[in-house]
Amino acid sequence: MKILKAFVLSFLLLPITSIAQLTVEDFFKYSQADSLRLSPDGKYLAVRGEATGKKEVYILDRETKEIKQRFFFPQDFEAGSFFWASDKRLVVSQNKKVGPLDLPARTGYYFAGDVDGTKKYQIWPPRNKAGAGTSLPRGFRVVDTLDSDEDKVLAIMYERNYPALFEFDIYSSRYKKLETGAVKNGNLLIGSDKKAYVSIGLADEDDDLIVLYLKNSSGEWEKFEEFKRENGMINPIQVYDNDSKLMVFSDRNEQGSGIYSIDLSTKEMSLVHKLEGDADVEGYIYDYQYDNPQVVGVERLPNYPETSFFNTENRAYKIQSSLEAAFPDKVVDIGQPTRDNRFSIVKVSNDQDAGTFYLYDAKNNKLSFEMKALPWIKTEELGLRHPISFKARDGLEIRGYLTLPKGKEKNLPMVVLVHGGPYGPYDRWNYDPEAHYYAYNGYAVLQVNYRGSGGRGRSFQYDHYKKMGREMQDDLTDATLWAVEKGIADKDRICIAGASYGAYAALMGVVKEPDLYQCAIGYAGAYDIKVFKYSDIYERETGREFLNEAWGYDNEEFAYERSPVNFVDKIKANLLIVHGTGDRRTPIEHYEVLTEKLDEANIPYQSLVKPNEGHGFADEENRIEAYTKMLNFLNQNLKTKVTTSRVD
Repeated sequence: MKILKAFVLSFLLLPITSIAQLTVEDFFKYSQADSLRLSPDGKYLAVRGEATGKKEVYILDRETKEIKQRFFFPQDFEAGSFFWASDKRLVVSQNKKVGPLDLPARTGYYFAGDVDGTKKYQIWPPRNKAGAGTSLPRGFRVVDTLDSDEDKVLAIMYERNYPALFEFDIYSSRYKKLETGAVKNGNLLIGSDKKAYVSIGLADEDDDLIVLYLKNSSGEWEKFEEFKRENGMINPIQVYDNDSKLMVFSDRNEQGSGIYSIDLSTKEMSLVHKLEGDADVEGYIYDYQYDNPQVVGVERLPNYPETSFFNTENRAYKIQSSLEAAFPDKVVDIGQPTRDNRFSIVKVSNDQDAGTFYLYDAKNNKLSFEMKALPWIKTEELGLRHPISFKARDGLEIRGYLTLPKGKEKNLPMVVLVHGGPYGPYDRWNYDPEAHYYAYNGYAVLQVNYRGSGGRGRSFQYDHYKKMGREMQDDLTDATLWAVEKGIADKDRICIAGASYGAYAALMGVVKEPDLYQCAIGYAGAYDIKVFKYSDIYERETGREFLNEAWGYDNEEFAYERSPVNFVDKIKANLLIVHGTGDRRTPIEHYEVLTEKLDEANIPYQSLVKPNEGHGFADEENRIEAYTKMLNFLNQNLKTKVTTSRVD
């Protein structure tokens, strides 16, 4: 594309030095930045980073880089989502850190501060209403920052489980309800006139039934559709076209997967953009305008990331195309522009780069470097991640990723690295520190999006409930045999490893296939389905329903047969078991019952247990110790032919 020549890239000039070997610390220390947001006037830059071991947010003067304000939470709390409520005031949510293997828990607390360092305090729940928690609305999600009033925003909160639209003062925490949704535990969408047009949620009489309401010409709620999640969804995206239409994603069987438009007057539904294949929508692309941005495309991940536009007659398409030409083989994400539609933050990333951030100047068609997420990672030293696919024994197509050591591709020792979940999460084409860590040290790393994983539509996930330890495990076995058949893996040097469900699969792997794997690593694993009674999942009614539906918890025979802890006598492989005593997702009882059974069967194993660690090790020293031990364990068992370890 000739547009590439029009871009001016200005980078920080760094001295040329010899490239030092990457260490375990390099792979597992926390990023200095994972998200950047410009203030509406473009004068300030809010940055969320994790260099201290917990996420915090700080405000920089964009030009001088002077720190003006900092949001840091004590103890086990950290910064979550953040947004500019006005040119001078930033709002930051507070999360509870539960461990790197799981999403942080939202506390419901929000704090705000001005860029001059003043007026930083809790804004929700209101500080002046102590003891009134039961009478306050629940939740707090801003849907519009109301440029016409720098002291107020529009927020959705919940009263008696029904979503309602509130006007909220970001200084005093005073709020006024404007209108209420039609169905409980759902969401509202507003139009350009700041009024609600869409209400979606759960039916009063059936929590499995999702109901979509739209405003009629009289301004009253009118039911448009009801459906069960397993039969296909209609997900509202935005109200658009002068508040006359609703854009939705729908994957109902009778329509096919795509982006659709619903006329709010006639209620007629028409196709906007057909989505071919089974890859889920990862995100939406908006046209390049600050005021009332419109969705013009989608991001998907069938193997490599893809962007597709259904409106190419807009500025966003031209900018996106130009930037993708300037950064071939990289994913380009363009942030919201400033109020004058001149500046925005652009993040570029790929399988070797966790994120490099630039300031884009639309007026001068220029990019200037801001910062990198992991500046210490030398991308030229890393191997590549390749999408792979194969047919499982029952004919189902299974996909995944193969990360190889730089310059090597045949007859390698291999780690089958299994992602957690199992239902919903999936491996992506992105920078994966664990995969690169093992590949850098000489191993092929095979990651499999086995059935039940997310990313490929509802049927690929929901249709495979209760298939752990059988069909889901067979997918991992078939992937391993595929890699051996292709000459990638040395059949006598293979280890299966993973965290959370991945640890379950690692242990089940050496139970079901005792001669296929030479070793297994279980990290924060679930080894006995019945032990989930000690998990935080079991504390919630919805969690108990999930355990019954997906894990067969309420079926004694099923739970016994699908728990690797009951069949340790079949294990021939060497084992390393890693756990934290403070893990609430997969409690330490999983480790205890497994090691007790191993001891009873006189099966040797190595272990590492750290006090107070949650679902994965959050403390940087503990993380480094754990991954150093894991690599040493692999080297001992797989005889990697690496003469010297690359880990200091």
